[in-house]
Formats: sequence, structure tokens, C-alpha cells
Amino acid sequence: MKWNYPCCLGAIDGKHIAIQQPADTGSEFFNYKHLFSVILFAMVDANYKFIYIDVGTAGRAGDAGVFADSALNKALRTNSLDLPDAVALQGISKMIPHHIVGDDAFPVSNRIMKPYPYRNLEKEKRIFNYRWSIARRVVENAFGILAHRWRVFLTTIKLSPDKVKDIIFAACCLHNLMVEKNKASYASAADLENADHTLVRGTWRNDQVLTNMQPTTLHNATKDAKTQRVLLTYYFNNHGSVPWQSSMIA
Repeated sequence: MKWNYPCCLGAIDGKHIAIQQPADTGSEFFNYKHLFSVILFAMVDANYKFIYIDVGTAGRAGDAGVFADSALNKALRTNSLDLPDAVALQGISKMIPHHIVGDDAFPVSNRIMKPYPYRNLEKEKRIFNYRWSIARRVVENAFGILAHRWRVFLTTIKLSPDKVKDIIFAACCLHNLMVEKNKASYASAADLENADHTLVRGTWRNDQVLTNMQPTTLHNATKDAKTQRVLLTYYFNNHGSVPWQSSMIA
């Protein structure tokens, strides 16, 4: 309801946390940005709170690899999360499952929805991508706020991976506490939308960013997931449209 994207459980992404090279590890922690790192993989809710994190995978791994080995992926595959039932959206005949939004790095399925490839898209698909991007932006902002407030993540941390893992867990817990208790002040660095729904870039975007996760396009959409994306596209362009969406993609 807050971000005008129905049936969304949260947004997922990964963030590299820069560290000094651990002894006797070779290139295990060396990432595509030519830095040593561990990965914070997270799912974030509509209020920038971390509702799932996987911490400590060596930096050479991609976000798809971290997700593939995660407890979250296992729980999704075994249907053990007790997720809400699929729902009917106005104007759509097929029920829409509750799902997660993620970028091209993740495998698309009925539980993970990613955008259409950004090439020569017709208006309806560009509107879907716009609505999807609003929902996904929460995880990007959560990482930005985390590093903006806990500025150790803007540096190279000179500790062992195990100690860095503890720091990340602690910072994510403190982040959630601050969002819960003092969101207006703590999360003030997040992106904002003006009255006309144009994006105002959050102040966290001015911070020096050491790394980011590299997207890949190795995963093909399944037939059911493609159908689900088409249905959501129809919904966003009809009964689920918002007045400003066309001007946002012009």
C-alpha cells in the first residue's frame, strides 16, 4: 500500500562490505571491483527494516550465488515460510502469489519478480518497470542509510571476516531499532518523492561508495513467472494504475 505495489513481501539485494585481505585466502574475498569484501545479502520491508539477512559470504561470490545457498531460498522452495495466500487483483482473472522484488541478478519465479529488460520497451512494460522500481528502491535505501549512519561501512574494515560479520549483524539490529524508534530522524537520508512524485535523491547517495553488487543476466524467466509479470503489467496499466505513472516514464 505504501509504495503502490501489491502482493510484495519485500525487496532483496546484496552489498559488498570492504575488508582487508584475510591471511592465506588468495582471491577468495576479491570482488569484481578489485577490492576484498564480504557480502551482506538482505530482504527489506516497506519501512527500510531488514527482515532477513545473510552475512559473511566471500566477495568473489555473486548475489545470485549467495541467494541460492541462503536459508531464505530454501524456505521459499520448501514453502515453509507460511506466506499469505495468493490474492485476486481487480480486473485480473488469475490469483497473484505474494512475492519478492529483486533485480536481474536473481532467478525469476512466482516468488521473485524482476523487471523487463530495459531495451526498446513499449509504454505498458515501462510502467511495470517504474512501479517495480519504486518497490525495489527500499532495499537500495536501506543499504544507503545503514552506511550513512554507521560509517565504518564506507571504509575498508581491517578485521577478520568473522569479526566483520559480527559488526554487520550488530549494525543491522541497531538500524532496525532506530527505524522503529526514531525513523523520521534516522532515515532522513533516504530518497524522497515530491508532491508530483518526482524523485529527490537521498543524501546517502553523496557518500563515497566502495562497492556494489554486479548484476548478471544468467537466469531465464520461467513460463509461469512471465505470465505473472504480464498480469501485473496489465493491472498496473488498468485498475491498479496511479495518476502520475505515465509522466514518470515520459
